[in-house]
Amino acid sequence: MGAQRYFMWDYHSVVEVGSGCRTYVPERFMEMGAKRVGLITDSGLVKAGVVDMVTDIFKAQHEPDLVGIYDKIEPDAVMSAVNDCARWCREMALDGLLAVGGGSVLDSVKGVKTMLCMKATRIQDLMPGNLGLYSRPVGKPLNFPHVALATTAGTGAEVSPVAVIYNSEQKVKGDLMHPYLGADFAFLDPDLTIGLPPKMTADTGFDALSHAVEGLSSPNSNPMIDAIDEASIRLIIENLPRAVANGKDLEARTNMLAASNMAIMGFSMSGTFVPIHNVAHACGGQLRIPHGEANAVLIPILMEQFPEHYLPSAEKMARAFGVHQKGISDRELMALTIEAVHSLQKKCGAKARFDNCLDASAMDRMCTAVKFDPAGMFYPLPDNVIQGCLGAAFAKK
Repeated sequence: MGAQRYFMWDYHSVVEVGSGCRTYVPERFMEMGAKRVGLITDSGLVKAGVVDMVTDIFKAQHEPDLVGIYDKIEPDAVMSAVNDCARWCREMALDGLLAVGGGSVLDSVKGVKTMLCMKATRIQDLMPGNLGLYSRPVGKPLNFPHVALATTAGTGAEVSPVAVIYNSEQKVKGDLMHPYLGADFAFLDPDLTIGLPPKMTADTGFDALSHAVEGLSSPNSNPMIDAIDEASIRLIIENLPRAVANGKDLEARTNMLAASNMAIMGFSMSGTFVPIHNVAHACGGQLRIPHGEANAVLIPILMEQFPEHYLPSAEKMARAFGVHQKGISDRELMALTIEAVHSLQKKCGAKARFDNCLDASAMDRMCTAVKFDPAGMFYPLPDNVIQGCLGAAFAKK
């Protein structure tokens, strides 16, 4: 074998993990020189009392000032809400952003930070054609104090250099990519995830699994991606059923937060080879199927329908899922891996197919949506793969 090809590992977030670690949040803002912090979240987390678990710390520590709460973030990080939140941040004269939430909140705040630093009033202007690519050297430090507290273990959005932002007018999930999108400090405190219902726990866990699978199976993988994604998959297999069965299992919750964070690193560093996300984003954009649920359904379906993509990594995948056997073919290894995913679906109560019933015209629209989704722009799926995936995922009328 020849020498390993060149690759770059480009991450800028400090990650703090453990029960109660959120108590360090005000101190981290002070380290960065922030004096006027705004907390950005969604109304559900306010009603659930999760936001109080964070604001109480600021009340006790007095510095810096928590000057307001913006709780209008919508599912899927909708562009209109991102624009409105950026307006609110300017009116409040904030010099620090505190994101408390799941992927939609975390990605929304990354969009807001980019708007504030690049002096934009509409996120659409930074994402022409629903795609904003700001790689090096265009993507320079954003220099706006930013702390993220994840309330789900799935997206890894607290640290990722990608934000998925929904264009509701066009029904398309767009991608904003910038090396400095991630939070300066990301807190993985399992206390904030205890109230997550079993279904959402399962679906967000499968989102993390999809990131690890995409990274590990990428033609652009490298030894660092392989190591971190294999470890992430093992953590998910061991801990997701536990977290679903007992939401108060702090060890399982902590391990899932760590696995999610690890998986997104491998995913983000592996390039744009993301067939699962290509189909999942189109399903979410057109039918508003939650992203985690979409990934839960689609992981084994893509493996089955697009074997030419997954077979080169069959041994790595089988090892990660704990089903590797010597002396059998790559196709047999992939079959064992697919079976392992189905087993995890059953253990966690995750769906194997979508509830939606699509007629022929709706199926044609979905095929078009997958084909032109921004996530598939650099690695287009063959037409037969798109048709096969959708046929396996949706019931027909």
